[in-house]
Amino acid sequence: MMADDLGFPRRKRGEHGRAGKSAPARLPKRADDPSRGVVAQEALDVAHYITDMTAQLEAMAVAARLDLLAYFLGMAKAESELFVRTNAVAEAEHEANAEAEAEESYAAESAIRQPHASNSFD
Repeated sequence: MMADDLGFPRRKRGEHGRAGKSAPARLPKRADDPSRGVVAQEALDVAHYITDMTAQLEAMAVAARLDLLAYFLGMAKAESELFVRTNAVAEAEHEANAEAEAEESYAAESAIRQPHASNSFD
């Protein structure tokens, strides 16, 4: 039986015979690219949930002596903890920067709106 007969798709080759040569070059991500911005709060919430659930599942797997399963659950827990830590720090920095910018713009607007004090008693 062939791979196509089993339902597995076959990889199509490019015109040069190798997929790597005909594939378009990917542009590097820029620092100001909005897709690299702060992750959504929903993603952080899901990562927190995954951390909690995998910790419980890992404990259950250890108790049942399912070593390989416990190992993989521990890896999933570690990965979700890393995601939360790195993105929560980025989220906090982003919020601090946004607050600082808002305070600066408020101070600038207040300075513009307040008339300069003139001495009318002269």
